[in-house]
Amino acid sequence: MSFNSEKRNTTPTKRGTFPAIWSAKVIPHTPEFGDPYKLIGDAYQRSSVTDEWEIPDPKSKDLPYLAHIKSLSTSWRTLRHLSDWIQVGTTPLRWNELKQHPEELKQRADKTKITYIEYQPATAPKTTPINNPEALREILHALEDDRAKDPPLRLFLVEDLSRQVIELLGSRFDIDPLFFREQIDDYVWHNTRDPWAMPPSLMSNMKHRQWFRMRNVRLRYYRSEEAFQESRLEANSWNVLRRPDNDENRWRYQDRDGAVVSIIRTRTTVWIGKDKRCGNGTVGIVLLDPTVSQGQNLWYSRTNWLPTPKMDTKLYPSIKSSVSWYEDIVQMTAAFPWFATTEGHEINAQVLAKPTIYTICAEWLVVCDYVKARLSQIEWELEMPQLFRSKGDAIDTSLKRLHTWRRQIPVFREMVTETLEHALPAAARLTTPPSKSSIAPISPISTRSMLSDTFVINFENLEGFEDIVPDFKRVLAAINVLQERVDRLTSIVTSEISIEDSHRGLEENHNTARITWLATIFIPLSWVTGLYSMNESVSELRSTYGWYFLTAVPFTLIVMAIGWVAGGRNTGLIGGKANKKAM
Repeated sequence: MSFNSEKRNTTPTKRGTFPAIWSAKVIPHTPEFGDPYKLIGDAYQRSSVTDEWEIPDPKSKDLPYLAHIKSLSTSWRTLRHLSDWIQVGTTPLRWNELKQHPEELKQRADKTKITYIEYQPATAPKTTPINNPEALREILHALEDDRAKDPPLRLFLVEDLSRQVIELLGSRFDIDPLFFREQIDDYVWHNTRDPWAMPPSLMSNMKHRQWFRMRNVRLRYYRSEEAFQESRLEANSWNVLRRPDNDENRWRYQDRDGAVVSIIRTRTTVWIGKDKRCGNGTVGIVLLDPTVSQGQNLWYSRTNWLPTPKMDTKLYPSIKSSVSWYEDIVQMTAAFPWFATTEGHEINAQVLAKPTIYTICAEWLVVCDYVKARLSQIEWELEMPQLFRSKGDAIDTSLKRLHTWRRQIPVFREMVTETLEHALPAAARLTTPPSKSSIAPISPISTRSMLSDTFVINFENLEGFEDIVPDFKRVLAAINVLQERVDRLTSIVTSEISIEDSHRGLEENHNTARITWLATIFIPLSWVTGLYSMNESVSELRSTYGWYFLTAVPFTLIVMAIGWVAGGRNTGLIGGKANKKAM
């Protein structure tokens, strides 16, 4: 079993250092950012600022793909945002800051981080890192000169996006612009004025696409709040719009002081088609999200789903986990053949999608375990309040932590359901030849497949991906259980808050009763004191003291007895037995 691949720089960025792209200090969609509609307009009226980034004649700037997108945007209105994104080089929300830094605008436009992989039968995959637009252009031109009768499978793994990457890949393979449009930002819902809103697609339309998307979430652990804030600013240097958010679930009893676990929504978009300029060979493009250099993956990161090597294995896999989302998927993809036991293996197009799908599923399992741990901590607090609330920790904090999962878990379910119902059937159809759909292999090790010109996806066909479907169903079942736990815990916590409020109300009534009885005692004494104080001669009061006590004490006892009888004997004296029982 061989796991040879070219060496790549997998060392994460040193803490405290960031890319040169660093002028945008304010994160979009935060209170500090301000009103975004004042910057670029809304869905109904564009701002005059948009004229500042407009490229009037893209073809003259050697941007034919941008010209194609702009021509389509009048009918496919959602492409207008992609057109603006390409012309700015990132989300248009950053334009006001970036226009003052032309060098950074060019860096963003040229940003390129791609790994190109070729799969040849009976040989190890050949990987080539691409770090600038010129290198990408050279490789794409070289593909046109390849006149091989049976071209290899080719895969481009792309981290982040840029104007040049979209232009070169889009124009070379004539890619549907909606493929890139899905990747540039990530919103769970839209306001009524959002110009970046994207309506849902029809199922009938999705059946003819050569691409599919998958959404998931990633967790990251930070030792301090400062490291987390630095990661948010670092994410602002990406071209795609993503943002790590604090899950607000730190457990004060065992978590490190100041530690933060962040949640970041992630998109992965996969295109699989033919290279008509190069022998109709199969090509795959996978768009991946970047990873911040701050913090670490939670626990030991996701599981390594590669098979464990035997003792007689001569060459162990060179896999460095928890480097970055992009590097991890590159390593897993380049580690093919995963299940081969002999040389001379052949491959099919499933290798273009399976490593990414496996990695996403493994990440979901970590997310489910983490949410389960946080809910178990809340349950523990409810079970032993004398232990966890003895230091002044109110139950309201438990409810606040539950609100995070009440908001997030329905989104998780939507993401996993979308993968099961849309992404996996699309991957199966795009990587399995129609003539061999009944004998499609489960593993990518098989006879090589060729794609037909017609991409019609059967949403009931999962041939070739049956092995991963149970894992995604397992994730969906776990999310459903977590949702039930959240609903149940929310009801329990709300009930306990009501009970505590009732206890506090009874305690206040108890204290009020004590004050009332004290007043009952001292009011008669004060009245008698006032009565005797009307004598002008103080020397004559010497004999009055005796009369005072002989009069005031019986009078006070009579008043208390009247209060006892009038108020009911069950009220008790100074708080009463009934109040104590209620407490």
